[in-house]
Amino acid sequence: MGAEMSWWFRPCLAASFAWLIPFAANPISAAAPEGMVKIRLGSGYVEGRPLWWSNREVSLLARDGQLVSFRTGEAQDFRQSAPRFFGYSSSDLRGRLYAEFGHGWEITSTRHYLVVTPREIKADWAARFEDLYRRFQHYFRVRGFDVSDPDYPLVAVVFKTQKDYQRYATEQGTKIGANFLGHYSRETNRVYLFDSTSEGADWTQNAETIIHEATHQSAFNTGVHSRFGGTPRWVSEGLATMFEAKGVWSSAAYSKQDERINRGRLADMRLLASRRSIATLESMLSGDRLFDANPQLAYAQAWALSFFLCETRPHDYCRFLARTAAREDFADYSGEQRLADFTASFGENLPLLDAQFVRYIERLPK
Repeated sequence: MGAEMSWWFRPCLAASFAWLIPFAANPISAAAPEGMVKIRLGSGYVEGRPLWWSNREVSLLARDGQLVSFRTGEAQDFRQSAPRFFGYSSSDLRGRLYAEFGHGWEITSTRHYLVVTPREIKADWAARFEDLYRRFQHYFRVRGFDVSDPDYPLVAVVFKTQKDYQRYATEQGTKIGANFLGHYSRETNRVYLFDSTSEGADWTQNAETIIHEATHQSAFNTGVHSRFGGTPRWVSEGLATMFEAKGVWSSAAYSKQDERINRGRLADMRLLASRRSIATLESMLSGDRLFDANPQLAYAQAWALSFFLCETRPHDYCRFLARTAAREDFADYSGEQRLADFTASFGENLPLLDAQFVRYIERLPK
């Protein structure tokens, strides 16, 4: 460990980024110093904490929460800038967002958020995101999960129309479907969506999408999921689809179990029950392939399994989330390891658990 990490302390850090090259591909461990580096890339500078490097590529957590990846040959003027990592303040990041989007946009701040909207949008999107974030934290704290706040403000960008949103996504190289209402990017750490009220709809018509994407953002920034640790997709999508139900994200107002059920996902699960032979419990736990092969079934089963575990074994479920969140950044997460982590939390008798799971979902009220 000492040899691998000694580059943090060498006096000639500013001379060249090549100090990273001899150490090949090694993720920085939890014991690594929390220092920051500043690097010139092209005509600009990036400052943050290196998370992973090889002799060809580096991934760095920038001070605004974005993941910046670049080839080692692109970096110049490399130097250590601080002995520990700290994110931008709300005021610093606000200035950077104005530089990025322009002064035709409004940037509204809350305790945890900076929300970017065109000036003509009057809806208080910042309050909505802040409220969802607080509800998310409350949900896990009452269940004994030690959630934390991120080191930087969270960012959401709300476009005026769906066309504006889709145009921006295309310009950024993000592939989204024609019917997408919003998405969360783990690379930029931002939520992107559009203001449905500008097209005559009530914002609550898109509430499930907003809540789903805000849940992803909250989970990947509070320690519920590991943003860089290979979180299984059924875990992240299962949690986000659970929060779509009003009884989960607004449990104080809607406390009955019936109100915690995601009716759309339950209907999909029952509709596709005959096809479950291609989506066995073991296949769901060991890989993400079903999300590409049959997304409707994958999302339905991810919701159903997460709901079952959370309702029947809440403490085990939270311990399982903590276990997957504690995985090393950028490390491989094989199917065997995924199964081992699951059985360590819920037991090794998967056929029995699967039978209990199916029976539980079948008995949910229609």
